[in-house]
Amino acid sequence: MNLSPELRLQAIIDGTRAGTWEWNIKTGEVIFNERWATMLGFTLEEIQPLSIETWNRLCHPDDLKHSYTLISQHLDNQIPFYECLCRVRRKDGSWCWIQDRGMLVRRPDGTPTDWMMGTHIDVSVEQESRQHLAHLAASVPGILFSFEMVSPVALRFTYVSERSYNYFGLDCKAIEANACVFFDAIHPLDSAAVQAAAQSCYTSLSEGACQFRMCVDGSEQWFRAVARPIRDPLDKLVWHGMLTNIDDQKQLENKLAYLSITDELTGLFNRRYLTQALNDAMALYQRYQTPFSLISFDIDHFKQINDSHGHLVGDRVLTKISELMKHRLRVTDIVGRMGGEEFLVLLPDTLEEEAVQVAENLRQAVNQSEFLTEDNTPFLVSVSGGVLEMAEAIISVEDLLRRSDRLLYEAKEDGRNRVLDEQTSSKKRGLLASFP
Repeated sequence: MNLSPELRLQAIIDGTRAGTWEWNIKTGEVIFNERWATMLGFTLEEIQPLSIETWNRLCHPDDLKHSYTLISQHLDNQIPFYECLCRVRRKDGSWCWIQDRGMLVRRPDGTPTDWMMGTHIDVSVEQESRQHLAHLAASVPGILFSFEMVSPVALRFTYVSERSYNYFGLDCKAIEANACVFFDAIHPLDSAAVQAAAQSCYTSLSEGACQFRMCVDGSEQWFRAVARPIRDPLDKLVWHGMLTNIDDQKQLENKLAYLSITDELTGLFNRRYLTQALNDAMALYQRYQTPFSLISFDIDHFKQINDSHGHLVGDRVLTKISELMKHRLRVTDIVGRMGGEEFLVLLPDTLEEEAVQVAENLRQAVNQSEFLTEDNTPFLVSVSGGVLEMAEAIISVEDLLRRSDRLLYEAKEDGRNRVLDEQTSSKKRGLLASFP
């Protein structure tokens, strides 16, 4: 292609629709091309005479100050190129966003001239899009983000909205510069799950989501991240998503989960939880022969307590007995209220002999405690209990509870305020059978 260097350069400038500028630093002389003027709605004739004051007059004051700071740094060899985003006043009074780039012209031997030269590119559309995105990011209830997967175990954030600071005290630019700033704030127990979710996204090239805790100002807060991969115009795969704070939702879920397994009056586990715990204990026994024992307790003459002193006193009796049991059991033991005045105690890794002793201690603790009526008159309460160790003959939780209840009712028939285990019950039945 037999084109002169001047013609080729002019074709490139025209093709990029760039405004060009040349500035004599010492004299203030300025040369703009026609495109520079038309970007702002002028003709070159309309803005004559040209000087550096033309630029000073049209550039936004805030951006002008920043521009001269960067030019000074370039002239002092602190930065190799001058580059600045500036707002420039159009003829109609609106602002045009300009990407301003240039450098000091040097002679072949490297000595500086008095001239700087560069280009102005109209980036108003791109900048307005960024502003729209910023407004959107500020209005959505979460943090918008984009990231690239560098490898299955590493990613780089290309965009993080400014709300990141409000949510967990991390600067968005710091996260974009170093993803570790974000990942180091994830709760240690959740880091593996987040990494697994990222690897899954990388492998499947599909939408991914995960929930995790962030350590924020010494406290833990739950977040949910959702991201979907999209190919950009350069065919690069970029994930776009949103991070939302779900701490209130998690607290509500935890509260509902707690209420679903807890007796409202006593704070003990309820029948639902106890049934599941018994199923789990039976599964361990059937697979590994892990022993456990069960105690069924029932408050003696509870109906009479309610009838004589009122249901409020009856509720206080239930609550106090619950506290007595909780404070006298091991951390691994499970105590709950089956309903009414009946309690159940599950003792893992416990044989019948030890379980009988636990039951007897609980019975005595109740019997030796003082309960009060509405007028603070003291009265005594007793409980009866049945103790049963898991055995191969027991085929189900229902069978287990039925046998335990039978021992409980035998204890009541024997006079109440006592505990009865399978071995004692068998001996009693044997003695009764020996009488004619």
